[in-house]
Amino acid sequence: MWDWLWKRRPSNCLSVQELQALAPALVQLQGHPDQHWQGERSLLDALDKADAPVRSSCRSGNCGACVAYLESGEVGYTKEVTFPLERGEILMCSCVPLSTIRIRLPDKPVGARRNKH
Repeated sequence: MWDWLWKRRPSNCLSVQELQALAPALVQLQGHPDQHWQGERSLLDALDKADAPVRSSCRSGNCGACVAYLESGEVGYTKEVTFPLERGEILMCSCVPLSTIRIRLPDKPVGARRNKH
């Protein structure tokens, strides 16, 4: 299932073995029904599959369209991201939950706001 993961991953990303060992996780999206991550490539893929109202664009960790605020729990990254994250932010296209997580979506797209400065 994780054969798409680049073999020469950055050291701060989860290994294929770590990803395969992850248990399904509850995703609490503020103001929306709870969702479940069940081995999808990313948190964004799981939320898209559940028709959650999430933004996305590049799906590679570069644009920031899928930024969310991690309010509780822990995520791990499956690939290196180049978008500059601030404290408490996650890129849903590039991470998976390592535990039950609670996230909050921004009111306005973060990527567009940050790129204007």
